[in-house]
Amino acid sequence: MIIRRTAPAAGAALFLAGLFCCGSASAREASPDAAVQLPVPRGALLDPGADEMGPVETAATSAEAVVFNPVLAAIGRADAASGAHLRARAPIPVDIIRKGFAARETMASAQQDRSVGFKLGQDVFSLSTSLTTPAQAGASRDAKLGWRWAQPVSGGPGLIWGVSTGGSGTVGGNPEQTGDALIGYRRQIFPHLTLTTQLCMAGNYVFAPDDGFHSAVTPEVKLSVDLARMADLPWQASLDLALARKLPLVASDYETRGTALLSLKYTWP
Repeated sequence: MIIRRTAPAAGAALFLAGLFCCGSASAREASPDAAVQLPVPRGALLDPGADEMGPVETAATSAEAVVFNPVLAAIGRADAASGAHLRARAPIPVDIIRKGFAARETMASAQQDRSVGFKLGQDVFSLSTSLTTPAQAGASRDAKLGWRWAQPVSGGPGLIWGVSTGGSGTVGGNPEQTGDALIGYRRQIFPHLTLTTQLCMAGNYVFAPDDGFHSAVTPEVKLSVDLARMADLPWQASLDLALARKLPLVASDYETRGTALLSLKYTWP
């Protein structure tokens, strides 16, 4: 009796165990992403040797595509030809100051002040320093520091204007401050003839007890002739004539100035 009762019970237990195992396998097949839900990093679940060469080859391919891209190469050549990389870090121009030193000195040459130094910047702002030796006997050397800011005058026709200011200081002298302002009109009468009328006001102030403010107004007329354009010459040639009258506002030392300048410029092919 006991054996007959236990045998069916053992068979039932084996049947239930088989159903449970089949149910677990079917559940795993029904949910293929069950491994994602496990609290294990994805890198630990992947095979390290399966896709080892894939990303490396992709990176190498993308790098070669960037380096050998003809469009990027054309852009690089255009930037190099335009000089944009040089303008981004344009150097500050430096000029050497060397005045009063002739190439050949003779007994008949007049004595003049000598100065040596350097100048930083040009056009808009400049800063200079120099050491000057006066031509007068018994005078001592003096070091000078000067600065100047200017708005360059435009070269085209029409209204022209410009302002500038500067100053200088010496070790053995008095500091000085200067200022200039110019306004005028430039008109092209003919294709080769330009007429310019301008009015310039200049002044300076010397910081000394016996000195002070000095100023003058100077009207000026200029006539410029482009000889190369008029005669169809193969080089640049121009003739500039100017007539000015200096009118001091404080003193009475009037001054009339006339200049003539002939310039020639030829460029070898």
